[in-house]
Amino acid sequence: MPQNQELTPFLPVEQSTKKLLLLSGLFICCVMIANIVATKIVSFGFTSATVAILFYPFTYVIADTVSEVWGKKIAQRMIWTGLAANVVMVCLFTIAVKLPAASFYQGQDAFEGVLLGVPRIVLASLIAYSISQNLDIYMFLGLRRRTNGRHLWLRNNASAMVSQLIDTSIFSLIAFVGSVPTQEIWKIIGTEYVIKIAFCIVLTPLVYALVAWARNYPKEAFHHDHAA
Repeated sequence: MPQNQELTPFLPVEQSTKKLLLLSGLFICCVMIANIVATKIVSFGFTSATVAILFYPFTYVIADTVSEVWGKKIAQRMIWTGLAANVVMVCLFTIAVKLPAASFYQGQDAFEGVLLGVPRIVLASLIAYSISQNLDIYMFLGLRRRTNGRHLWLRNNASAMVSQLIDTSIFSLIAFVGSVPTQEIWKIIGTEYVIKIAFCIVLTPLVYALVAWARNYPKEAFHHDHAA
């Protein structure tokens, strides 16, 4: 593909494919783990948030890396593959819960308590994720054209700030309305958004490192871009 050849001119096709598969696997892994652990809400003393905030920001790092190196179509395929993997996960979890437990098994209630919460979490994630991740790619690549491929730090953080707000709001409202007090939901949205944005800023060097690794460029090639 001409676009891929332009973005990764020094990377052999086989090596490029291996790196793309690795990043895609990590992306899907982070999305699935985030959906499972999102059933737990933790307290930070004055506010609350889901455990998913520890893992989900990495999906934006990987999505922006794939968008930067392989382009829009490949990044979107990765996103839709992640959605499909989560649908399969919910189906398999449902089967696992419905299978009759052995008479001596004492963990059925806890097992159901965790896994039966996942379908609603995943439904919320599917809607929020499909909107926010595609918005992130659209904004990231739109800014890439406007900046002539420079200022990766700006594109990464600007696209994340908008898409994370959309994602966090949609996800929290769908996942927790009716089961969590409204006041707590707004606390969750505010807390998670602030933490996710902080993660995105802190993880900016990781985006540079991953893009350098994916393109097989030395990291020094991005020093001028970061400073510009």
